[in-house]
Parts: sequence; C-alpha cells; structure tokens
Amino acid sequence: MTASAGSGSTDPRRLLLVAPTPLLVAAVTEAGFPFVTVADTAVFTDEELRAHLRDTVLTHRVGRLIACGDASTHPVVLETAEELGVSPNPASAARLLADATEVRNLLNRSGPPWQALALQEEPGSRPPLCDVVYGLETLTVEGMHRVTGILEYRFGDRRVSDRREPDTGNGPGAERAAGDDATMSQGIGLALHTFPAPITGPEEAEIRALATGLLDLVGYEFGYAFTRIARTEQGPRVLDAVPRQASWPASRLIELTTGLVAERELVHALSGKPLKAAMPVGYAAAVPLPDPPRAPGRITAPADVRETRDGYHLLTALTPAELTARTAAVLGCPV
Repeated sequence: MTASAGSGSTDPRRLLLVAPTPLLVAAVTEAGFPFVTVADTAVFTDEELRAHLRDTVLTHRVGRLIACGDASTHPVVLETAEELGVSPNPASAARLLADATEVRNLLNRSGPPWQALALQEEPGSRPPLCDVVYGLETLTVEGMHRVTGILEYRFGDRRVSDRREPDTGNGPGAERAAGDDATMSQGIGLALHTFPAPITGPEEAEIRALATGLLDLVGYEFGYAFTRIARTEQGPRVLDAVPRQASWPASRLIELTTGLVAERELVHALSGKPLKAAMPVGYAAAVPLPDPPRAPGRITAPADVRETRDGYHLLTALTPAELTARTAAVLGCPV
C-alpha cells in the first residue's frame, strides 16, 4: 500500500504522494525526487489512514505531502498533513475550496466587493439558471497564481442549476478515469467544451481576477485549482472550485493546445524551476456523444475527430471558424 523510490534530487525534502497517477509518479521519478506513495486511501478507515500517514511521514522523513484526486479534499489527509507540517497549503484552504456553500458564505462575509461575486441561492429553491460556465485552471506557487487555461462549457437548452463537486477520478492528467467538470446535476448531461474559451479580453480579465482573487481570499499557496464561474446577466459569478486541476476531457484540451503536461508542470513547480507560459496554439473542443451512447467498440468516429473516449469526441483546429465547422459536422453526424 506504501511504496518508496527515488534519490539524488537537489531538493532534500522527500515527497509523499497520496493517490498519484502513473504519470505523476513517472514525472517525479524523472525529476529525481525521493518519494514515497500511498496508492489508495479507500482501503483505510479514517483512523487507519490517519495513523498510516503519520507513520509514513515520520518513518520516511517526508518534507511535503502532495494529495491527488479525491485525496486532495479528504479531511483526514488535509488535517494530518497540516498537523505534521508537510502540507503545501493550510488545510482550511483546500477544504473550503471543495465546498461550494462555504465558498459562497466566505464571499458573502468578505464585504460588498465580494458579496456580488457569489452565485446566490434563490429563497426556498434552486440557484439561478445559466447555460454557459467557464472553467479556469490555475497552478499556484508561493501564492502566485498562473492561469493555465480557461474553458467554456455550453449546455444549450439544458441549463445548469444544481452544483456538485466535479468528479475528477483518482488524479490529474490523461490517465484519470472519466469525470466531467461540467456534469452539473441529475439529468443535465454533458457539456460542449471549448478551449480556449471564446471570450473578449475584458471578459477574460474579469474571470481571471475573480478566480485568482478567490484563491487569495482562501489562502491557497501551492498546487492546481479549478474554479467554475457562471455567466449571468449580472456578470460572472462563482459556482465552486476544487484544489486540483481540471479533469478529463478539459485537461486533455489544455494539453493538446498548449503542450503543457499537468504532471510535469507540477513537478517543475516543486523543483522551483520556471514554469512555461500557457500559450495555446490552435483550438480544441470536446463534443458529447449522442445520448444514449452506443456500446464501447461500436462507436464510429466521424472525420476530423482526434480522439474518442468517455462519452466525448475530441476535435482540434487551427482557427475558431474551422473548429466551429468541425463541431457542427460532428453534432450532425450519426454515430
């Protein structure tokens, strides 16, 4: 359940990777970090997990704990890491980001400039409806937030109302199981993803400021975060956030157009190396397959589809017009 590897890093702090993906393990190994892993937290009770993490940190002289996937919001993981002084963030920061209600309450408690930025509940009913959501991924190092991508999720006639935490599987990157950041609620279905989001410069600046301001407000110091922001008639409003990067297929769209591999960028951040600028070259979209989907192996991808996986066709193009045409062709193509 626990494995150790690696030596020779210029950074003497041994890492504890909790529920990492194979890609992250490979990136950490390549960088030469000494590390130990706890592959799966689900095999422990809370008390067993607390004891196991404590023993692992003390036995292996761990300097920093990096939690991935569901472990990134697991209370026991967060609390134990903070108690032992190996957390890159205050436990409260990661825990708060994972709770949409607490995020909204924090904004409401932070004064008039922030109160207007939370998507408010309607009295006695559900939140206001919206059909477009923006997902903003950031990588934070020493409290400085670098935006790696802004995606648009468009639901068409199916409107977003309920919130739920995005299911990001067991960690970052393309190795994750299907878990869509924009599958909002029972019966809503999957959204059309577009990257980069087709927004104006002022809109982008406003969305960036809102997401990074939220991270500052909660005291987020290190690691990926993914913030969802609804487009409303009153302007952008915070839906929720999680202390990890975008799940598939959003993560794959960012990778295809920027060349940034999330796991490698995280390791660069751990190493103190300069991070590459996120500069999209081209455009990409994830188009939901028809509902109900055909059985795996019977799906025939139309022309121009880059990949087909987990309920989506992935498309790439050199221009927005080309991407729009390819998206329209796929949506009109029988599968």
